Amino acid sequence: METEPSETVGVDIVDTRYVMCILDSRGMDPRYYRGRVDTPLGQANFFSKVGGRDVIMPSSSLAVLAMKLLKESQLVVKDEDEHYAVWADAGIERGERMARFAALLLYRNRHPSDSINDKQRQQLMLLQDAELAGLLSVVETSQTIIQDVLSGKTDGKTYAKALGNEVKSRQDPVIKAEIQKEHASSPFADGDSSFLAKLYRELENLQ
Repeated sequence: METEPSETVGVDIVDTRYVMCILDSRGMDPRYYRGRVDTPLGQANFFSKVGGRDVIMPSSSLAVLAMKLLKESQLVVKDEDEHYAVWADAGIERGERMARFAALLLYRNRHPSDSINDKQRQQLMLLQDAELAGLLSVVETSQTIIQDVLSGKTDGKTYAKALGNEVKSRQDPVIKAEIQKEHASSPFADGDSSFLAKLYRELENLQ
């Protein structure tokens, strides 16, 4: 296997194919490689290129295999829906550009003191804004669903989904600070033991 620990690898996966971008020790000179994620040959080529380099990739069957074959310290797996999809919504094209963007993000994480150019800085700021917008959207959607349930417009399954979204959003310190600014009074009486009242109190306790 090739081993270049000072280099960083960004990976994007679209359907059954991966695109890999390798940046040199300065975070420059991108090289691209492609292959299939669902064949032994494609997987072998992938890991031969990764070698001992640090790599960031989306959650996938290939990522599961990477967890078994690579060192924990060299692998970063980002959730497809919570990260890669958000980056795509922010304007990062899937494929080569996404792979390079991920590699750059990992490089900045590994080399925080190095300088970056204006274009790279704009890309990272775009990512930060997109992630914040995505988290705020989770909160807003969840609270809308909860109000629909309380007014009898939907069912308990939808409420459970909203509750899960609220729990996820509260794990982020920025979002937690935002939602704690508004704390509405409970629409249920203190002695109300109905299913919705119990769920509402459970949600309130999460704050």
